[in-house]
Amino acid sequence: MTRRDPHSCTDSTHAAIEQAKLAFRIDFEQRKLHGRVQLHLNRPSAGEVLHLDTRELHIHAIDDLHGTRLPWKLYAPEPILGRKLEIELPKACRGVEISYSTTQDASALQWLEPQLTTDKTHPFLFSQCQPHHARSLLPIQDSPSVRFRFTAQVDAPEALTVVMAAAPGTTCESSIPGYRCHRFEMPQAIPAYLMALAVGRLDDREIGRRSKVYAEPSLLEAAAFEFAQVEQMIDAAEDIFGPYLWDRFDFVVMPSSFPYGGMENPRMTFLTPTLLAGDRSNVNVLAHELAHSWTGNLVTNATMNDFWLNEGFTVWAERRIVERLKGSAASELAACVGRRGLDKALQGFAERPQLTRLRTDLRGIDPDEVFSVIPYEKGYLFLRVLEQHLGRTAFDKLVAAYIAAFCFRSIDTDDFIDFVEREFPGALAAVNATEWIDGPGLPSNAPVVHSPALDAARRAAAAWPSEAPPLEEARGWSPELKLLFLDALPRPMKAQDCARLEALLELGQSKHCDVVCEWLTIAAASAYEPAMQRIESYLGRVGRLKLLRPIYTALCQGESTRDLASRWFELFAPGYHPIARSVLGRIVACAYRTV
Repeated sequence: MTRRDPHSCTDSTHAAIEQAKLAFRIDFEQRKLHGRVQLHLNRPSAGEVLHLDTRELHIHAIDDLHGTRLPWKLYAPEPILGRKLEIELPKACRGVEISYSTTQDASALQWLEPQLTTDKTHPFLFSQCQPHHARSLLPIQDSPSVRFRFTAQVDAPEALTVVMAAAPGTTCESSIPGYRCHRFEMPQAIPAYLMALAVGRLDDREIGRRSKVYAEPSLLEAAAFEFAQVEQMIDAAEDIFGPYLWDRFDFVVMPSSFPYGGMENPRMTFLTPTLLAGDRSNVNVLAHELAHSWTGNLVTNATMNDFWLNEGFTVWAERRIVERLKGSAASELAACVGRRGLDKALQGFAERPQLTRLRTDLRGIDPDEVFSVIPYEKGYLFLRVLEQHLGRTAFDKLVAAYIAAFCFRSIDTDDFIDFVEREFPGALAAVNATEWIDGPGLPSNAPVVHSPALDAARRAAAAWPSEAPPLEEARGWSPELKLLFLDALPRPMKAQDCARLEALLELGQSKHCDVVCEWLTIAAASAYEPAMQRIESYLGRVGRLKLLRPIYTALCQGESTRDLASRWFELFAPGYHPIARSVLGRIVACAYRTV
């Protein structure tokens, strides 16, 4: 047996799925999907077994495509992997049909009661399959190395809208009373982690010639305003990376419990509502998810060991889009924010330096547990070094050729190395690529990201609290500058200094998600009593893991706030996504183990 992917039981020497036909019935009462899936293989079976990934699924029956019952076995659960499903295939078999249902413990799904949505009128369901959670949605070869096309039929309550990361087809009456049937097709081959489904009370609005935004009715106006520049972003991206090949770039503003800033599901990106700042200051997240349409969705990392190929390239692409739309000063400032985040992440992994490499070995390690900005920002810096060595014109041609060569393919780091070496012999050696890719930390030739605005923020932070920046100047800072200033401040901080800081930057009125998070992290680390009620409210209405983790961490590190963290987590955990709940639960539990 040959496993290319340490997080999948897929045998790379056996037949692979090339097409899936899905049928789901959404059952909000039982919090289950009742499913049937046909999996068509890329070649006839030679009489071998088919191994599929599953987690917390109930398998009811398995047939071949002609209706003949097949023998199958579900193995004992393994940590991280879930349960291997083994199906005995007769010779010449070209696929299987599996009848199954999900369970309430499906890590890919979050079922929300109406009170946990923004409008509090209807229930909501959404999926989050990255990095290895599709196996709790359906039995599948849940590895980014396996790509397949699919069609889907979804029966859902007729009052709700269904969207999928696919091209929509027809909608008609269902055979189930009170339901409607929604049909979709994904004509391009994608890995399982890019499958996505959302069901809820959603309105929509066209905001570009190939973009539509979906949101709960009360959020639609704000969402349409916040992301009104999407067509300009697509045009800018096409100028740099080539044609957009996914037909449409639609997106959904999710309920607050969505655990990430965005998820690049092709044709239907998911976005957190924390981006709705009212001033379009968070559109870099949309630019990032759009950039994934080339780097990640077209050219995909074959395993999570090569995750930097997705995210390092996408951060580089995101900043090129931002540069095109806002200028080089804005993209450099974004790079400064990214570098500060990278420095923190490297410190956090000081005892596990092997996880600071670009090419990692994650055998036996849950990718969710070690998720960080390292593949994003270290990957970006490595590509920036290569760009500086080759020159922008040559590097742009390299990226275009890279996307063309590996379009709709899943590759590993060796594929990247071989490609660059063919195109520009000696370039990787010249930039010390081996140390970047397989060495821990940052190499000595890491580029220094410079911004005059950053220097001003750092000087102001160094003088605090004995000297505060002028009120008029500080309130005119961009959100990025405020973030860098806050990030550089010492903590814990005296109560009077917390009060001065809050007033200086009008932090009580800020709607920029990263600025608010950094301020509340300072307040939590300082046990600043006047902010505790706001922290409690914030932890109860935000589900984005990036914004929750630092606040819970700061609370857990303080003797007087540790019990608050535990109590608030117990109170709000039912509303968090399973991924966020797992990560935050470990932070809270660890705080008590180390006391």
